[in-house]
Amino acid sequence: MRQQHLILCTVMALAITAGAPARLPAQQAKVDSLEARIRELEARLDSLMAALTRGEAPPRVAQTAEAELAALRAAAQAAAGEHPAPDTAGPQESRTRNLNILNPEISVTGDIVGSYTNPAAGADNVSAVPREFEFAFQAPLDPYTHTKIFVARHAHFDIAGFPGEEGEHEHGFEIEEGYMYWVGLPIGLKIGKFRQEIGLYNRWHTHALMEVNRALPSVAFLGGDGLIQVGAAVTLPTVTLGSSTQTLTLELTRANNAALFEGGNEIGFLGNFQSFWDLGPSSYVQFAATGVYGENDDESLASRLLEFDVAYRWRPTGRAMYRDFTLKGEWYFAEKDFGVDELTGNGGTLQANLRLNRRWIVGARADYLDGYGDGAEIIQVVPSLTWWQSEWVFLRLQYNYLKPDDGKANHTVLLQTVWAVGPHKHETY
Repeated sequence: MRQQHLILCTVMALAITAGAPARLPAQQAKVDSLEARIRELEARLDSLMAALTRGEAPPRVAQTAEAELAALRAAAQAAAGEHPAPDTAGPQESRTRNLNILNPEISVTGDIVGSYTNPAAGADNVSAVPREFEFAFQAPLDPYTHTKIFVARHAHFDIAGFPGEEGEHEHGFEIEEGYMYWVGLPIGLKIGKFRQEIGLYNRWHTHALMEVNRALPSVAFLGGDGLIQVGAAVTLPTVTLGSSTQTLTLELTRANNAALFEGGNEIGFLGNFQSFWDLGPSSYVQFAATGVYGENDDESLASRLLEFDVAYRWRPTGRAMYRDFTLKGEWYFAEKDFGVDELTGNGGTLQANLRLNRRWIVGARADYLDGYGDGAEIIQVVPSLTWWQSEWVFLRLQYNYLKPDDGKANHTVLLQTVWAVGPHKHETY
C-alpha cells in the first residue's frame, strides 16, 4: 500500500513539473539577484530599527544623507552652469560664490494720480501728476545688521481747499529713508533717517496707503510726507500679559520737521507705547499712544504733540485673501510755539476698509481738524474703491469732500494707478 502511494506521488510531481515552463538561466539569475537584494534590504532595516531602539544614528544613514546632499548640490550647480568646487574645499565648504547674493534686493514703485477738482473759488481743474517714483534697496550688511534705503522723487498733490497746501510742488530725487538696524538683539535698534513711530500710517510710504492722500490731521501737524527725521530708535523687549503684548519705542532725533518744528536743528524726543490684544484666531485689537517733544529753531520755543490710536482687524482663518475688515481711529493734540504765534489744535480720523474678494476693496475715511491756521474747523469725507489687477498693479477711484466751517465745500475726484516690481512691492513697512 505504501509503495502504491509513493508511485502516485511521483507521477503527480512529474506531471506538475512537465506542465510548468522551464526557467532560462538568465531569468533564474535575475530572480536570484532580486532575492539577494531583498535579503540585504531586510538586514539593513533590522539594523536601522535596532539602532533607533538604542537611540543611535546609524553611520550608514548619515553617510547616505551626506551623499544625497552632495548630489543635490552638484545637480544645482550643473543646472546653473557652474563647476563643482574642488575636493580640497572640504565636505561642508564650497569656494564657488554666486556674486548676485552680494547685490541688494531692489524694488521700484510708480504712483500716478489724476484728478478733477471743482473748488469753491476758481474754474474747474483737470490734472495728472506723477506723484512718486521710488527705488528701494534692502540687504543684510553682515550677520548682525541689515539696511533699507529708499530714494524717491515726489510731486506733491495736495488736498484741494486745504489752507496753505493747494497746488503741486515738485521735488527731485531725495533720500526718503536710509537706515540700518540690528538683528538678533533682545532690543530693536536702528540708526539713520527713518519714518517715526507715530499714528496709524506714518510708517507707511505714500504709495502703500489705503487712500490716495494722508489724513487731514496728519498733514496739518506732521506735513504732507509725515514725520521723517534723522536719529536713533530703540524698541524695548516685548512684555506679554495673558493674551496681550506691550511694546515701548523711544526715539531721539534731530527736530527739523518743517510742519512740527519749523525746520529747527535741535533735539527731538518721541515715545510710543503699543498694546496688542489677540481676540481669537481671526481678529485682534491694538491700542497706542505717542508723545513728541522738540525745540524749534529758537531754543526757547518748543512743540508738543500727543496722539492716541486704536485699530481693530478681522481676517477669517483660511480666507484672509478674500475677506478682511479693518476699523481704525486716531486723534491728535498739538501745541506749537513759534514766538509771536502759538498754534494749538486737535483733530482725528476714523477709517474703515472691507475686502469684498481677492481683487476689490471698498473703504471710507472721515477727517476732522480744529484749530489749524486761522482756527477754522475742517471736515473731510473720503470714500474709495480699490481694484487689484494683480499683485503688482492696483487702481483706485476716490472722492474727496472737504468743507471748512466758514467756506464752501470742495469736491475732487481722484484716479490713482500704482505699480511695483521687485521682492518688496507695495510693502507697508
